[in-house]
Amino acid sequence: MSEDLKQAKKNTKKKSHISTVWLIPLIAVLIGGWLLYQNIRLQGPTITIELNNAEGLEAGKTKVKIRSVDVGTLEELRLSNDYDNVIAKVQMQPNLNELLVEDTQFWVVKPRVGRQGVSGLGTILSGTYIQMRPGKADKSAKRFKVLNRPPPTRPNIPGLSLSLTSESVNTLSIGDPIIFQGLTVGQVETVDLDIEDLYVSYRIFIESPYNKLVTQNTKFWPRSGIDFQISSEGVDVQIGNLQAILAGGLTFGVPEGVNAGAKVENGTHFKLYSSYKKVLNDRYDEKIEYVVLFDDSVRYLYKGAAVEFHGIRVGTVAQVPFLNKNFSIDQIRGLRIPVLINLEPQRISNITEDLSMDEWKQLLSKQFDEGLRATLKSANLLTGAKFVDLVFNKNPEVIEPKTLGSYPIFPSQPGGFATLEQQVEQLLSKLNNLPVESLMAELESTLKQTEETIKSFNSILNDDVIKAIPADLQKTLTELQYTINSYREGEPIYNNINQTLKELQRLMSDLGALTQTLKANPNAIIFGNDKEKDPIPKAAE
Repeated sequence: MSEDLKQAKKNTKKKSHISTVWLIPLIAVLIGGWLLYQNIRLQGPTITIELNNAEGLEAGKTKVKIRSVDVGTLEELRLSNDYDNVIAKVQMQPNLNELLVEDTQFWVVKPRVGRQGVSGLGTILSGTYIQMRPGKADKSAKRFKVLNRPPPTRPNIPGLSLSLTSESVNTLSIGDPIIFQGLTVGQVETVDLDIEDLYVSYRIFIESPYNKLVTQNTKFWPRSGIDFQISSEGVDVQIGNLQAILAGGLTFGVPEGVNAGAKVENGTHFKLYSSYKKVLNDRYDEKIEYVVLFDDSVRYLYKGAAVEFHGIRVGTVAQVPFLNKNFSIDQIRGLRIPVLINLEPQRISNITEDLSMDEWKQLLSKQFDEGLRATLKSANLLTGAKFVDLVFNKNPEVIEPKTLGSYPIFPSQPGGFATLEQQVEQLLSKLNNLPVESLMAELESTLKQTEETIKSFNSILNDDVIKAIPADLQKTLTELQYTINSYREGEPIYNNINQTLKELQRLMSDLGALTQTLKANPNAIIFGNDKEKDPIPKAAE
């Protein structure tokens, strides 16, 4: 019995072993797991991007590209929780983890038409896609925000990045070209508005080797196709080529006569001028400020108008009118209009000695005592624009006061039209004071006397003696004409005079020979003119 039990236990142990049938599904699971791992490893990372809208994008078809090479596919599109944006899931290809960092950029490429040209035409056939620009940061990221427009500067391009600020109206956009002598050398990268200080800032990029053209004294100004300005010099209209009108953009350069200076580094700040004319005027940074009190109307006197002396520009009008809280109404005698002007000695530094600013102020103060005055004159009859002209008055008035607030006063006098108005007013005043009634009585008496004189003269002309004068005068003229005709060639008197002149000529010729003889031999008139010499007696033999 015991042996039967032992044999049964042995058989039971043998039946408890795992069957080889279960090895097949186990191997299948292992293979599936390995394939899943390989699929996940080869599939690449999944990232999330945020867009303003999904125009032109399609899940499962839209590609993500780097340099026209597919590196990912848009897998899912949905609205954000607040419904303000679009959230997209993008499946990237393997081995791109190093490129997905914080400063990596994404933007949608589609056909765009702007002032800088037409871009994205290739998407008409291939469809809209998402462009990726790898970053250089150290920290990785899985969520990104898509840019509204493509960044203008391509990566890894050598060049120079600069900042510009402008206080004028913004006329530039992102992507506008930077032109130098007709060549595109860079573009505008960013445009920002400082709300507190109310100025516009730009970041621009100039490609190599054109970045060597930018130096310390380089100036930037908009490149406008049409420039229309009204100033004291008249109406200035400049029209560029069609490219300049459509593209706009910036240009730069060093003003003529200015040293270029040293090269600049990345991030250097420059001022953006509104025009090239502003660039030329800004060269004169040494200024002497004066306040001019005008009796004349300052209408059509604009900021930036010229201050001239004998036709030479020596300054600029800075502000019209110039009202300052420190000004006292009592000082502005007669409620005259204050205008701020800047005298710029650098404009005439080439024809004057080099003087310091204090020396210039002392010189001007001396000229004020000698009659230097500011006056308004019309610069253009068409526009009515005015400028400030400096003249000398032989009989200057006393300057009182000499300062207004903290500003020195430049003495003034009425302009040409105001002076003419004063002269006309004085003339009318004198005419009003004239004794017109007595003058009219005297004039009437004079006219009566003149009438009587004319009557007396007419009576004299009617006298027989006066009437005979023309006939006697005509007779005298006839006799004079007869006498003149008798002296013509061929007339007897003419022949007699001609013969007499010939005889007189022969007589003068004979007298000339006699004079020569007497001069050579004075006693020839007594002894004659014997040309033979006296004989010399010979000695005895």
